Amino acid sequence: MVQKQKESLIGYEDWYEQFVKNIAPKPLMRWTVKSRNRIVKESDLELLSEAKVRWVANWVTKGERRFTFPPRMSSREMLSAIFSDPGNPRMGVVTLSRRWVDKALPDYELLHATREVFIELSRLLHAGHIAAGVNTCDLDKREPICVTSEISVQPLSCMDINSSIRQEHLDLEGGFGIQEVMHQVERDEQQVEKANERYGKFSFTASGPIEAAPQLLKSAHMVLKKDKHHMPMMWSYREGKLVDMISPNFSDQNGKYLTFHRLADRVETLRADGIVLVIEAWWAPDIKRDPQGIIIPPRQRKDRQEIIHVAAATRDGERLSLITPFTRGGAGEIIFGDTISGPDEEMGVLGPFIPIFERWKQMDARDER
Repeated sequence: MVQKQKESLIGYEDWYEQFVKNIAPKPLMRWTVKSRNRIVKESDLELLSEAKVRWVANWVTKGERRFTFPPRMSSREMLSAIFSDPGNPRMGVVTLSRRWVDKALPDYELLHATREVFIELSRLLHAGHIAAGVNTCDLDKREPICVTSEISVQPLSCMDINSSIRQEHLDLEGGFGIQEVMHQVERDEQQVEKANERYGKFSFTASGPIEAAPQLLKSAHMVLKKDKHHMPMMWSYREGKLVDMISPNFSDQNGKYLTFHRLADRVETLRADGIVLVIEAWWAPDIKRDPQGIIIPPRQRKDRQEIIHVAAATRDGERLSLITPFTRGGAGEIIFGDTISGPDEEMGVLGPFIPIFERWKQMDARDER
């Protein structure tokens, strides 16, 4: 359609040629052209119904396999078939994800592939609008409501490539399913004023996760001192801009493993290239192992300390960890120790970040292909 209207489009030769140059080396875009021609002129895509099974025992011990099942087989039937083998693990948490895959594009689930194509085409439209000096499209209201007249080169909020609708989670030790629930909270200026009255006003000026970490530690101190606890919080960044804020909650250790793997899914969906995590946790200043050589987690050690931990990381390898140990006085008041600063790897508190770091590596490898 753009090609047909090129005579009336300002600067067409410049921005369209740049678009073609950018997408030419990308296998996904070549697949798109071939698939379009195949569907229009020959036949449909050759689809496979896959189930990706992820098993997590702890931050380090885990595995992932893919199975092919009949398209109409339920997730519970798949789990039953997979775990009918007595040799399969009986501890930790397992997640089964449904996937539709074209044989010609095995690295992408189809919803993921179409989202990436949508973004590339959005870049093309964005370039054309910028050349014409037009900031918004003359579009009527659309369904879903995340489709707006704004010309964006980022994924739409409703394009979730790791939707919970296509996943089942099972606690292997307890033998029960884990239900995933999300509540969205709209910003309320009255509540903001109440928070300012309770904790004091706070100025947030950082433009990226590494710069944000010290400011968020200051904020965490204010909250912890007043409330005597701090709920987990994670901020996600993309190209230096804050794109998401979430408070992940979990009731036990298996729930924690699952939560942080789902946060890795969220980072991928958002195309986030930076994160900051604020969490109240147990900590020990060194590493101790049991007789089998397995690291003893701080929560199981007698010399453990309570800490408020702010950790920041970026996709290109920047890391910052800020740990403030604290104790509780006789009246319950919070007494802060000195803040310890350093890269996460040296401080024995890397665990929850591992799923996100691994996901960034997978994203890098896919982008290179």
